[in-house]
Amino acid sequence: MSERAGAQRRRVLRAATAVVAAGAAASLGGGATAAKPPTASSVKAIEMLSNRADLVSGGDALVAIRLALGANPASIRVTLNGGDVTDDFALRENGRYEGLLTGLTVGKNTLVARGQSESGRLLAITNHPIGGPIFAGPQVTPWICNPNASSPPLGDPVDAQCNAPTKVELLYRNAAGQFAPYDPSQPPADVQQTTTDAGRTVPFIVQRVTGTADRGIYQIAVLVDPLQPITPWSTAQPWSHKLLYTFGGGCGTDHTQRAPGNVLQATQLGLGFAVATSSLNTYQQNCNDVVSAEATMMTKEIVIERYGEILYTIGNGFSAGTMQQHLLAENYPGLLDGLTTGLSFPDHFEQVMGSLDCRLLMRYFWPTSPLTLPGHLAAAPNPLFPTPESRLPVWGSNPANPDNLCGQKVLLFGADRTELVPGAGVGCGLPLELVWNSVTNPTGERCGITDYMRSVFGVTVTPDAPNGKGLSVTDNVGVQYGYEALQTGKITAEQFVDLNSAIGGIDIDGNFVPERKAADPVALTILYRTGRMNSGTGAADIPEIDNRTGFQGDDTGFHPAFESWAYRARLDKANGNHDNHVIWLSRPGGVVPSQFDLMRQWLDALTADTSHAPQAIKVRRARPGSLRDACFMAGGVVGDLTCNGTWQYYASPRQVAGGPISSDAMKCELKPLTRSDYHVSFTREQWAKLREAFPSGVCDYTELGESQRPPRARWMTFADGPGGKPLGRPPTSKSVS
Repeated sequence: MSERAGAQRRRVLRAATAVVAAGAAASLGGGATAAKPPTASSVKAIEMLSNRADLVSGGDALVAIRLALGANPASIRVTLNGGDVTDDFALRENGRYEGLLTGLTVGKNTLVARGQSESGRLLAITNHPIGGPIFAGPQVTPWICNPNASSPPLGDPVDAQCNAPTKVELLYRNAAGQFAPYDPSQPPADVQQTTTDAGRTVPFIVQRVTGTADRGIYQIAVLVDPLQPITPWSTAQPWSHKLLYTFGGGCGTDHTQRAPGNVLQATQLGLGFAVATSSLNTYQQNCNDVVSAEATMMTKEIVIERYGEILYTIGNGFSAGTMQQHLLAENYPGLLDGLTTGLSFPDHFEQVMGSLDCRLLMRYFWPTSPLTLPGHLAAAPNPLFPTPESRLPVWGSNPANPDNLCGQKVLLFGADRTELVPGAGVGCGLPLELVWNSVTNPTGERCGITDYMRSVFGVTVTPDAPNGKGLSVTDNVGVQYGYEALQTGKITAEQFVDLNSAIGGIDIDGNFVPERKAADPVALTILYRTGRMNSGTGAADIPEIDNRTGFQGDDTGFHPAFESWAYRARLDKANGNHDNHVIWLSRPGGVVPSQFDLMRQWLDALTADTSHAPQAIKVRRARPGSLRDACFMAGGVVGDLTCNGTWQYYASPRQVAGGPISSDAMKCELKPLTRSDYHVSFTREQWAKLREAFPSGVCDYTELGESQRPPRARWMTFADGPGGKPLGRPPTSKSVS
């Protein structure tokens, strides 16, 4: 980000120099020598400021025209699709020759800027409908419009893409610390003052914008001076040109337009940050990271077109909000410049892999249970694993509450149903008569994750689903549940054999079946080549503070702490270090510093570094000196990541099965079942059962997973079908005469 910021400053200086030169030439009188007419290089470049030129949406775009030194801005002529738009451009107060284009047609547009010599530059702009899609591929249907889900409501939709009129409000922070409507004609007497991070003390008045994009609802808030023009080139407005972008948790396959998260975050707004989000950035509503990236890009474009260029963007969100941040950093670099995460997961499909293991193990440990509350509590456990202590070695979880690791996932939250069961009851926001059922409604909409992400993974057509079923990505073929526990004597050979013989799998329709679950080979390849299983390569130079403070019950439940170390292991494996990654823990009584403030300091220093050093070095030296891995303890003690020996993180069932801490092998490579690999002896009958359980072999975790490779490209588009293809480099302007 600092290199872009440096380039921005250099462009401003060049533009300002051009103004001075032009003014000096105009002031010459009498016998003074007239300035030479512009040369063929009067227009040096046309620069798209609000987005990539091939990903513009909504019919407008913020554009800068970079002029040669000494060029007269009054001599420049600009056309859009052959029509004169010169009046849309001017030398702005920020020192740049800029314009806000409107009226772009859907599809290809041609913008040309010429000097007096008629030579100049041409930029091809591709404009997309504000309702999308752009690169996320065909949108899921059916989709229920509800623009009135937001606050304020937007009214009835004006088209099938759920678009509705944009609403712009002025709000102020009152003496009670609340935001209330602000009327400039009758200013209230209790407006708080705030001081921005640039040191400006101004009335705490914000503009909040609510609108629709990509079939979601976005919301933006920013500190403003309502007495000054609010333009993308204003230097009078108090906002810092920094953005906090928020992401919400959960996982749902909603087919309904929902409300966005809260953007009225006083701390950030008061410092001059804009705060923005979209309903499509709440995973409980839209569990599709590609759509989340698209919504982020479109919302940021709206921010830039209204308020100007963004110096840097801080992502923020816990739980599934971290999945989105990690996947955006991996696959769509430039959308986020710093990550503030908590209760982290490396990505979403690693969590889906865990859901598969949890659901299968819960059923094995309680074979008669309906896997629901309260019915599950009354079910008799498997007699081979009758107590929590006996199950603990297979879970690998905290001895304080071993069953809670998967119990919360399966019973309390039901998250695994959304990820593994495509039928009714998974919260896809549709009336039941529209939802798939293999018997009563085979043409209905399937609500599983890969059904929701069919534009990424594709579908397979079957007689009971003529519209297609999302390809299966999860896999447990060859997984030896409880392997490490067997090797260390914590479970017996009898327990190990019975567990792995009976564990079975889940079919594509969410039913328990005797066979292990096998990932579709096409879907597995797509999982890795498109970056859905995060390799850690894309975020190598993006600062992150992972705040696990206040972790649940010392590493039990839905957000186990090993996930932070899993992500760190991926960074180490891909990049050789984790210098960009900080983990925080806390114990009762510990005082935790501000995650936002320290990330802001980190990015401020990084942005100010305009040297030509590699980005990894800049990130390392920009990190605040006080910022490091830490456990914040009572009495002001700052400990290490063991909290000075009082805490540890635990494992997952897949890691107890021998899998790596990085948790990035969705489907393992297989090796032959060999007696010498075990520290115990099996009877002839037990060995025969293992051979039957593992007919193609067992996992070899010394090798990479099957199809496991880093993404083949960043900024991939799925507009032309599943599997995607690279967008390539952003378009740049070309010479024209």
